[in-house]
Amino acid sequence: MSDYTEKNSNLIPKIDIPCFAWNSQAEQGLLFFKAKSLGENVSCGYNSDFKEYGVISFDLNGSRQVVPNYAVPKMNTSTMSGICAANNSLVLSNKSYYAWTTSSGGKYTWTVNNGRIGWAASESLLAENTNQKGTNYKWEMCKAGNILSDLAQGKSVWGYLYSNEEVLSVCEKVGISPGFFSIDAGAGKHTYLLQESGNTINVDAKIKQLNDINWIEIGYKEGDTFSVYGKEYAIDSSGHINVSAEDEFTSTEIKYPSRSI
Repeated sequence: MSDYTEKNSNLIPKIDIPCFAWNSQAEQGLLFFKAKSLGENVSCGYNSDFKEYGVISFDLNGSRQVVPNYAVPKMNTSTMSGICAANNSLVLSNKSYYAWTTSSGGKYTWTVNNGRIGWAASESLLAENTNQKGTNYKWEMCKAGNILSDLAQGKSVWGYLYSNEEVLSVCEKVGISPGFFSIDAGAGKHTYLLQESGNTINVDAKIKQLNDINWIEIGYKEGDTFSVYGKEYAIDSSGHINVSAEDEFTSTEIKYPSRSI
C-alpha cells in the first residue's frame, strides 16, 4: 500500500489488521481496502445468501476477487476527527477519513472523495456490519451521506428526495445552523442559505442567475440598484450586475428596483 500512503500519509488513519500469516488473503484484503475504501476503480457486490461465510467479492480491472471479511483491514475510528463545521463553514480534506457517530452512539468510518461523503464502502459492504434486526443504522447514514454529498457538489437538495426536517437535522448534526453556510469537500467551495424550516437555497446558483440576466433588456436601466442579501449592486452599462459569493452578506432577502414598463 506504499504508493497510496506516500501521497496521503497524513490522512490515513490507524487500521487494525488481524493476526494472520501474510498470504494471498491478506494481500487481497489490503487490495480491497485500498481500492474500495474511497470508492475508486472497483465494483463490488454482496450476496446475503453467503453472509454466514463472511466472504465478499469484487471486480478489479476485469478480475474477480473473493476476500474473507476478516482479511479486510479495519479502520480505528478513535483516531479520526469527526465531521464538524466551524462558523457555518464545513471544510473536509479530500481523499481522507472521518468518524461519523450515529443516533445510537456507534462510530463508523466515513470517506471524503471529490465531493462524495459517506460510509467507507470497504466497511459498509462487509457482512458483519449487517444484522437480521436491521439495527445497523445503514439507512440513517445513507441519507446523511447523500445530503452532504449533494451539498458538497453544489447541487440543490430537492424536497422530493429528502424532507426539510431531514436536511435540517443533518446540517445541525455537523454544526451548521440556519443562515449562510459553505461546504468544501474536494469539489470546490459551495455556498447555501439554510432556512429555519430546513429549506436550502443554492446561493451560488441564485447569484449566477442574477448575474446572467441582462436587466436593461427586460425594462430596467443602467444605475438601477438591487439589494442582494443586504449588499447593493447597480446595473452597469452592459445591463448586468456583478454579485460574488465571497461578498459579505447581512440579509437573507433580495430586493429588486422598481421599473417602468
